[in-house]
Amino acid sequence: MQVFLTDLELRGIYVKRVMSAALATALLSAGAVAVSATPAAAGAACDSSPIYSIGDKKTVWSATNVHSDWARPGVTISYAKNVTGSWTATGTATVGTEAGAIFAKASASFSVSLGKTWTKSDTWTYAAAVQKKKGKSRGRLMMYHEAKGFSVTKYRMEPKFGGGCKKVKLWKKSNNVAPVKKNSNLWGIQYA
Repeated sequence: MQVFLTDLELRGIYVKRVMSAALATALLSAGAVAVSATPAAAGAACDSSPIYSIGDKKTVWSATNVHSDWARPGVTISYAKNVTGSWTATGTATVGTEAGAIFAKASASFSVSLGKTWTKSDTWTYAAAVQKKKGKSRGRLMMYHEAKGFSVTKYRMEPKFGGGCKKVKLWKKSNNVAPVKKNSNLWGIQYA
């Protein structure tokens, strides 16, 4: 027995086939988009923890609060007192919530423990003569404490186009000076 389909029934079958093909194409395309989006998603997994880099490193001797009275040239100053010497770090990178991480990174870079402050109570006994200096009228015994000067640059890893991660510079802060935690001092005459 032959079955004859009307023109209307044939059109209905054709429309269903076209719709099925379009739906299959859309699903395949969505799959391709999902697959191609995977590398971008992998880039989003970059570690965003801050990265600090220490540069411009140098050793400096910073004047403390321990010093004698002023004396004229030719006078030998004797200093013997039990006092607490102290010195505090300077520079914009040595304050704020990131200071601890920056001190830790700088300490590792210099291979010496640095901190925000140095404090030491002791009996300081020293003597030295004030010399004649051109343009200077007086001098005093001054205790200097060892400190480290440095710059710090902050970076962060961010996703890059096409996948992977790149290192991005956020800021750089120069002229930071932090005292060493150990008792490393130098006495000398400060002139004025």
